Amino acid sequence: MRCSRSLGDAIRVGATYAGTVIGAGFASGQEIVQFFASFGQTGLAGIAVATVLFAWLGGRLLEIGYRLRATAYHQAIYHVCGHRAALVLDALTALFLFVMLAVMFAGIATVGRDSLGLPYSLVLAAAGAVVAVTVLGGIRGVAVANLAIAPLLVACIAAVGLYSLAYHAFQPGLLAAPPSPASQSAPHWLLATLIYVSYNLMVAATVLVPLGGAVPHYASRAGGGVLGGLILGGLAVFLTLVILIHHPDSLAYEVPILQIASQQHPLARLAYAAILLAAMYTTALASLYGCAGKTAAATGLHPAVTAVMVAVAAVICGQFGFANLIKYLFPVFGYATLWFTVRLAWLSFRDSRWR
Repeated sequence: MRCSRSLGDAIRVGATYAGTVIGAGFASGQEIVQFFASFGQTGLAGIAVATVLFAWLGGRLLEIGYRLRATAYHQAIYHVCGHRAALVLDALTALFLFVMLAVMFAGIATVGRDSLGLPYSLVLAAAGAVVAVTVLGGIRGVAVANLAIAPLLVACIAAVGLYSLAYHAFQPGLLAAPPSPASQSAPHWLLATLIYVSYNLMVAATVLVPLGGAVPHYASRAGGGVLGGLILGGLAVFLTLVILIHHPDSLAYEVPILQIASQQHPLARLAYAAILLAAMYTTALASLYGCAGKTAAATGLHPAVTAVMVAVAAVICGQFGFANLIKYLFPVFGYATLWFTVRLAWLSFRDSRWR
């Protein structure tokens, strides 16, 4: 009975982890283009490194959350980085989460307007309300939402990818795409990988750290970290293959996978638009949960009050639109959070040596 419960908890943790990271940038394929596919076949090596780091360090974040009995992500930042560095990183993370939230709201409104013909402002307000209500349910509400949506994201990405692979009669020669420096987020594939892992770990920490405190069994925490990392790595490989098969046209699209899906069948475009909405929703959940928790800790207000305040402010900022987030903001934040990733890896390595 205990074994089956631990396995179920591990699956729920892994799905929550993957659902948090598989946001709009990942599901659209834009992150994959800039951090992996633009390096050609070498990008696959980057994905292998990212998979190992996600599996290992995601599990460590869960473990830190359990040991600290953490209720918010900033507790892990101070534990890992020390007081001085954590003060700066904590402030940057809160700002990044708010900007991410505003952009996800704007993205949802844009997809709703362009694909469904709905008024932009109406969809924007509805997105803010739905995300806020979910977050008011606490970490369990966020986990349940991710558990429901993550399998749909995986299935839809796999369907688009399998169709492309079958249609093009996959052969290794299809992957012989040259690097595209203009689309690269960093001058070297390994640096791009570390930047990608860094900012995604920080976003994931907003959910993983408090979630770790609520998962009592070590096997569930470790297994959930590994499962989440494997899901992320497997999907990243899949998307990279599809993008490289459609090279170089795929590099020119703002939403590459949606564009590829639209070439397959009109219904595929609608289905993938729905999946993008779901991906933006899960990213918005993690962003609002983390940002509202930090605001509550800083102001002393009730978390429910800060969640509503932050959501309303993000809806207002969302009126400015959805533009260039991944290309400019994500790498900057990745550089800023690289120290956190290095410290987390070092502490994890040090602790494992003395066990």
